[in-house]
Amino acid sequence: MGFTEFMARNLRKPGTGLAGWFISKILKSRNSIVVYHAVRACNIERHHHVLEIGFGPGLGMASVAEIIRSGTGKVYGIDFSQSMVDETTGRLSEDIKQGKADVRLGDVVSLPFQDASMDRIFHTNCYYFWPDMNAASKELYRVLKPGGMMVTVYILEKLVAADNRGFLSHGDWRPERYMQGLTEVGFLDVERKSELGEDKTTTFEVIYANKK
Repeated sequence: MGFTEFMARNLRKPGTGLAGWFISKILKSRNSIVVYHAVRACNIERHHHVLEIGFGPGLGMASVAEIIRSGTGKVYGIDFSQSMVDETTGRLSEDIKQGKADVRLGDVVSLPFQDASMDRIFHTNCYYFWPDMNAASKELYRVLKPGGMMVTVYILEKLVAADNRGFLSHGDWRPERYMQGLTEVGFLDVERKSELGEDKTTTFEVIYANKK
């Protein structure tokens, strides 16, 4: 397996051992600002129940835990990479013990959560790897509460660069398929905005979707 295919496979689903360690290091160094902007865009309150899809090394879940820790909220996460589940479980071990975090191995097309149980859902760097957009969109709509919001964030130039290098050969990053999938299952006000980050230099693309 060449390096390009190695990256493509492991960006979709980080493997175990050295591969998982390598991808985790990349995600933590290059994707942290994207995750943190997604958390900020969600406008999370201390009582919210928040779900992250494809949490990777757990930086987003940890950021949410800091917000809800002193309230009645809880952060949930699901990822289909065992190495990422193991790493995030270690990162959030104390919050898990306190009942403030729930880390699961699983898939977006079959979410192990009750209907209308989440106030916020967010994800970064994963919608373009979902093979069945309709099934995933239905599940996300099902678990989101009426009045809830879902957010995804990406940096356009980074996705284009990764695609040009062949690192996204296992997915289609273009947002139109994702946004159409959300609209078809009932999400409202699905829109994409360009937002300037806190550093005043990074521009993020943010897709918002709501459930009435």
